[in-house]
Amino acid sequence: MARPNEVWDVHHHWVNEVGYIDRLLLEMDRLGIERTVLIAMGDFAPGLFVQGKPTGPPPDNASLSQAVQEHPDRLMGWGFLRPGHHDGDAVERIVDLGLQGLKFHAPAAPYGDPDYFPIYERAVAHNLPCLFHTGIFSPAMPGYGIRSEYCRPIHLEPLVHEFPDLQMICAHLGVCWNEEAATLCRLFPNVYADLSGRVDGWRKRRSSSWFGEIFYWPDACRKILFGSDVHLDEVGDTLDDHRRLLGEMGWDGDQQEAVFSGNARRMFGVGD
Repeated sequence: MARPNEVWDVHHHWVNEVGYIDRLLLEMDRLGIERTVLIAMGDFAPGLFVQGKPTGPPPDNASLSQAVQEHPDRLMGWGFLRPGHHDGDAVERIVDLGLQGLKFHAPAAPYGDPDYFPIYERAVAHNLPCLFHTGIFSPAMPGYGIRSEYCRPIHLEPLVHEFPDLQMICAHLGVCWNEEAATLCRLFPNVYADLSGRVDGWRKRRSSSWFGEIFYWPDACRKILFGSDVHLDEVGDTLDDHRRLLGEMGWDGDQQEAVFSGNARRMFGVGD
């Protein structure tokens, strides 16, 4: 199991609340989380996870860049973009902001659409890992053109073949398409998954024995990264739930260390 201050949370949204970053850093200290890789989606889903007083305009890639620069030893950033709404030039702007990866959500067509290949080419050129939302998205968002079908894990398969150096994470293990996501992880070295989400969310319907069956191959522990994807007040519960799950699966300390920090360190090129 990861030792204190060796947990990496690779999937956390900057919630549009007053003082959120300061509170997050304190919670990271309390829970022993060394790094959090943040997402700031701007005007897309501005009310996501909001419980307290909003700050005003929701944080975007530019404000995320500033937060990362202020806390470079604790925070990293996924630059947010929507394929079909942003193009390859958006990747260059994200690189210029100093963010360390790309977060994809709500594409206008399936992720594997060839029209999006220039985006992925830029990602490979800049060695940017990519976090893809996979699975059904909620809450309902009228007017955004949300089509969760476009976010099925299988739509990453064309990228596996065309961009073997593109490191991809299937967020939430596909939610309702779990086996699809896990199979991609098993078959292809550049596909990973996180199991992120609320304790009472999609993981709750799956037993630890089921997870053991779906991640049955010998080095499966090297294909999962810890991500919370909850409000900071729920990160502790989600972290405990992951530890419970991996323990019940029978994974030893080294296997759990890979999930909680080792895989993320390797993906982002940060030494032990």
